[in-house]
Amino acid sequence: MPHLPRLLGPRPPAQPVGALLLAALALAATADAGAFSASAHGNRAVLPQACRGCHVGHGPPRAVMLPGSGDTTCLTCHGDAGSRNAAKAKGLLAKAEGLADIAAEQRKTSRHTPPSPGQAAAAGGAASSAVSCTSCHDAHYVVSAPDPAKADVTRVKQIQNARRGATPEYELCYRCHGAAAAGGAAARDIRRLVRQANPSFHPVEAPARNTEVPSLLQPYNEQSYTACTDCHGSDQANGPRGPHGSSFKPILKARFEPDSGRAETADLYALCYRCHSRNIVVSENPGTFRFHRKHIVDEKASCRACHNSHGSTQYTHLIDFDTKIVFPNSKGRLKFEDQGVRRGACSLRCHDKDHDELNY
Repeated sequence: MPHLPRLLGPRPPAQPVGALLLAALALAATADAGAFSASAHGNRAVLPQACRGCHVGHGPPRAVMLPGSGDTTCLTCHGDAGSRNAAKAKGLLAKAEGLADIAAEQRKTSRHTPPSPGQAAAAGGAASSAVSCTSCHDAHYVVSAPDPAKADVTRVKQIQNARRGATPEYELCYRCHGAAAAGGAAARDIRRLVRQANPSFHPVEAPARNTEVPSLLQPYNEQSYTACTDCHGSDQANGPRGPHGSSFKPILKARFEPDSGRAETADLYALCYRCHSRNIVVSENPGTFRFHRKHIVDEKASCRACHNSHGSTQYTHLIDFDTKIVFPNSKGRLKFEDQGVRRGACSLRCHDKDHDELNY
């Protein structure tokens, strides 16, 4: 047993777990040390214990040296006031004030749902059927988000607190709401609806094709951009930024009623009226589409009966008929024809009326 003396001999001094952890993290992050030190999580004025504020020497399997699941660790500081105060008492957090309660958003009717512990374990730490914090955020590259009040609507919105640097916000959303991630489910593939090649689309990637939208409120105009988070996010005025959760599906900042049968009110389509003037939309002024009022007030049709708020792969003006209430006419036709500014023809059956190339 030639190795017995070495095995029984004195061991080298054990390194403290914290020192080993910090050394490992420092080695792994050498190339990006500058980016991390400039981030909120790398600022000791925010996290006094730096890396040890989140990481421990040992943790649950596949938890990357976290005391629990990644989302549980995040909510230590980004949860309710009780959690933040407890973190401050332990010296993990410099101050408990000023941080949003993400946990409250994740309890709302519509939300990006973190994986349960069972889901996370089955999926090797990230459940395919749920969204974790790190699906969107990179904890090592957190920077202050731009002030939404200073947003430039003439440019694509950039997101700076995810995935190492500024990138178009929509690219982050497409990680789950693009064709590849949607797995062929058209309802989840939002990218196909806002593509610039479509006849019409909300201006997420590029200014819209329509050069006349009289209902737009300031500061928007026909050359403006809009962002996913202009519509999707907290339904509270001072709620956390980003689409964590809302009382309105699907994670909408305000109410939008997709089902027909209710007369229009300011509350029913509050989401649309964030950017579009209600007075103009329901007006019968010849300078607008004068049949909006007939449809959404008199016939109690939802905006969704005719329009898809993301875009349309077939028609201009975001027209994409809701086939639950709009049907082919007696000739089997279901079609819209754009005939120029505020002129068109519909062939369909809706609100118990048969339209055959009905002009307006």
